[in-house]
Amino acid sequence: MTGLGHKKGKVWGTCRITSLFVSLIAFLTFIFPAASFAGEYAGTEQIILTWTGDPATSQTVTWLAPNKGSGKIQYTVAAGFDGDFDAARQMTAVGEPFAGSDKFRYTATLTGLTPETQYAYRVGVDGAWSGSKSFYTAAQSEGFTFLYLGDIQDGYARWGSMLEEIYSDNSRIKFALLGGDLTSNSSDNNEWGEFLDAATSLFSLIPVMPAKGNHDGDLFLEFFALPDNGPRVPSGEFYSFDYGDAHFVVLDSSNNTSEVVKQWLREDLQGTEKNWRFALFHHPAYPAFEDNKTIDESICENWVPILEQYRVDMVFVGHQHQYMRTCPIFQGAVQSDPETYGIVYVMGNSGSKVYAAGKGFPYIAWQETGSNYQVIELGGDVLTLFSKKDDGELIETFTLRKGETTGPEQKPLYSAILDGSDPAFTLGVTDEGISTLTVNPGISGFNYFTARVTPLVPHTGDETVVFTHYRNNRQLGINATRADFETVRDAQAGFNVEAGDVIKVYIVDQLTNSTERNPVILQ
Repeated sequence: MTGLGHKKGKVWGTCRITSLFVSLIAFLTFIFPAASFAGEYAGTEQIILTWTGDPATSQTVTWLAPNKGSGKIQYTVAAGFDGDFDAARQMTAVGEPFAGSDKFRYTATLTGLTPETQYAYRVGVDGAWSGSKSFYTAAQSEGFTFLYLGDIQDGYARWGSMLEEIYSDNSRIKFALLGGDLTSNSSDNNEWGEFLDAATSLFSLIPVMPAKGNHDGDLFLEFFALPDNGPRVPSGEFYSFDYGDAHFVVLDSSNNTSEVVKQWLREDLQGTEKNWRFALFHHPAYPAFEDNKTIDESICENWVPILEQYRVDMVFVGHQHQYMRTCPIFQGAVQSDPETYGIVYVMGNSGSKVYAAGKGFPYIAWQETGSNYQVIELGGDVLTLFSKKDDGELIETFTLRKGETTGPEQKPLYSAILDGSDPAFTLGVTDEGISTLTVNPGISGFNYFTARVTPLVPHTGDETVVFTHYRNNRQLGINATRADFETVRDAQAGFNVEAGDVIKVYIVDQLTNSTERNPVILQ
């Protein structure tokens, strides 16, 4: 590990860069199906696939139409399909006005699908149907390929053509991540329409999972159907999903100080057993250049310790309109030893708006001006990232091998989270990851406090859950419960409290007892 000094929260140091300049071989050519609407639909298709459930057994389809009516989707297994939808299954779609425009948004989620299967489908309103489209459900195998696209904002015609070229050269791509700032003015229905026109060519065939950027507003939340598994601040800004052996957490970086979000992020990452872990948000934690904004420092303060604690492998960001990849970074320091854990941050920019690469910080492994995209291949314990210019020219290839990495902190075996459902208390978390409850005004007397203990990795034997009671930063009481938390899920302690008191809970284990995760009692 290379120790680094700090300047405005940034890291400084050197890193070893191993990048192979190779060419991607296009082994499959995909021909986009002819797209034409009949009747009311004549002219434009605006159809987008996302997931709100299991990618192996479900598919969510959203589209815009110029009229309110009876929305339908017809679908069938593609094998043996002759183009006639008369015998296909049919589902009613929910329709609602779209953001003050003259269009209506329709959404349907298909469930009970067969994994690793291609389906043909079409959408319609009042019997006016789109052209035939298709999608694949997720396979059970571990390996897969996905696409990352950074900021768009401008040049939608070229962007749409680029999407078709990407998929023609990389038809093994299963889905895409969007890093936010889909438009420059998200309240402009015309601009939003340009985005959807361009996006439909690819994202009516493979799902897209977007993060909300600082230029994205109400239309983002009104259009996209996304997993409803995050904090409602509002719903859709934060969510997570699994694909194969990977877990993805998607965050709105404009809202990075919320304690509710931090608690959700901890619990979400604690709950996954996937081998690969990724985060997607718009603003960079480690910027490509200094832009006199402090949001990166806030992200480093609020989110990065959580991402590091639960061993996120790679973070996809945007905002600064260029390509950048960092060296692995852990606790503000570049990790030059490949055996040492660190997060790799990848910045993308897929639109026509570009910023100069700048002088670059020493944590930057690669930096490039221009429009670009990233193709990420996962296979077992190996990740390969291909970064390319918008014309397909290779920028770099980067390989990340996952193994028994070491570092100053190892992932704990258990988490202990206080129950914050009682309105008499406010749930929180310390910078070290310790769950807290603060007694609200007007509350006093004896109360019981419950902590849910969750195993993070298989482990046997008894552990100890410690509750501590503080008043005015002075510890007044302590209660410890020892049990086998593979079978027991809750621990409880009682204290006589008054307004402003704080209850903390954490696990003590010989394998996880670090000063930052589990402070010495009565220290």
